[in-house]
Formats: sequence, C-alpha cells, structure tokens
Amino acid sequence: MRTEFLINDQSAGYPTRVVTARVGTDDIDHLVREGYLVRRELLSPGVAGSLRARVHEIAQAEEGVPGAEWVAGDSIYLRRLLDKHAEFHRLLRLEPVLSLARTLLGPQVWIDLEARMHYPGTAGISVPWHNHLPVVPDPRPVFFCYPHQLHCLIYLDRVSADEGALMLLPGSHLRPGVQFPLGDRSAHADQVELFFEPGDAVVIHGSLWHRTAPSTAEAKRRTLLLLGYVPSWIRNEIGEHGVPVENPLTVALALTGDAEVRELLGEFHW
Repeated sequence: MRTEFLINDQSAGYPTRVVTARVGTDDIDHLVREGYLVRRELLSPGVAGSLRARVHEIAQAEEGVPGAEWVAGDSIYLRRLLDKHAEFHRLLRLEPVLSLARTLLGPQVWIDLEARMHYPGTAGISVPWHNHLPVVPDPRPVFFCYPHQLHCLIYLDRVSADEGALMLLPGSHLRPGVQFPLGDRSAHADQVELFFEPGDAVVIHGSLWHRTAPSTAEAKRRTLLLLGYVPSWIRNEIGEHGVPVENPLTVALALTGDAEVRELLGEFHW
C-alpha cells in the first residue's frame, strides 16, 4: 500500500513523503478494525536469541536496584532499552512494522522500546486486563484528540499454555465504554487466544484491551519486547519509572545518525 503524504509545514515548503506499507490491504484493514495484527517470524531465531540474551543481561543487572520494576520470582519490567544496549538499535527501522505505523499514524513517528520478562517455574504469573492508553473519555468530546499509537509485542521466548497465552479483546480499541475492574483476570466470551514462537510478534493498537493467562509451575522464561510507535507531536514521558541511565546511548546515536534516525528517536520541531 503506497501513500504519498504532503507535510503541511509552510516553513519547510510543504514537503512530501512516500510510505509503502509492506503488508497487504487486508492486513491493514484487520488491524484497523480488530485492533491487532499477528506477524509470524518477524525476527529470525538468531536475532531473537541475541536480543533475548541482551534483555536477560539487563534484567540481571537491574534486579533489586532502586527504581527497578521487579518482583522476585515473578517478573521484571525494563524501560529505555535503546539507551542500554546498542544491539537494540537494529529495531529502529524494523519492517514491515515501521512502514505500517507510518501508513496508519502518519509519516512522522518516534519509537520507544521496553521489555517484560516473567521468571520460570512459578505458577500463577499473569497480567490482568489492561490497555496502554487509559485516557479516552466517554462520551468523547468533539475536539478530543484520540491518542492512536501502535505497539509491537515481539516474543523472544516460546509462549505455550505453560507460559500463559496472550488474550486480546478484538475491537475494544474503538469502544471507550469497555471497562474491567482493576486486577480482573476473568475470561471473556469474545477474547482471542494467541501463542508464539521466538521471533513472532503481534501489533496492537495502544487502546486494545489485553491480558495474559496464568503460568503453570512448568513455565519457562517468558521474554518479550514492547516496541512503541507514537506520532511525533505526541510526547509520552515515562517520568521516574524504571532504572535511570547514566550515559544514554541515544544521545550519541542522535549526534551521529541521519535525519530519519533522529526523528525516530524523538526529534521534532513545530
């Protein structure tokens, strides 16, 4: 799907950008309508294994550190991965996800990368129903700016019934009236159940409701990356969450990278 965008920037001379989404129109329609799109083998097993090793190294280094989002024997959440290891920079231009994001969100986007890891051998580890953009009011004001984002969940370990399936509620990204009590892990009649091999991914709308099924005592490690795509004019600061980075790698990368890299790292001017 090829789209030629005109950037309505008077000072820049109204430049154009051409984006060719490397997925079919049926896939795009499914993502828009249902709020998710599965991409099998997005990463090769070798690349998935290498990134998995980096995530495990960072997790081990942050366990117990002040500010770490870590529960011993349960899970750890890692933020600012683009600042913590250069190997993650290979995901900045990850296709077909980048062109898909630019087609649906607009040609100017920035990227964030985080990770979540569940520890092995513990029964009952799960994430309750939630969405990533809990800011949409009901009813929706006339001039409300709907916060569209796309989040690509890339699985670096195999996810079987032991590790706990990913459960999605199709179409819920377009229904602000959907509500779940805090901590709700109940089954839903319309939920979709997904399992993954290393390198598989699913792209979801940031407002899509989802959860994970509980693990069993036979569960192995469950590691995934959360690659977020956000329109350039929307800021999404994470504040004081997570372990701070003394020497963020993206600072040096922005100094040496081209204009596209700087934009993907968050550079944007009105």
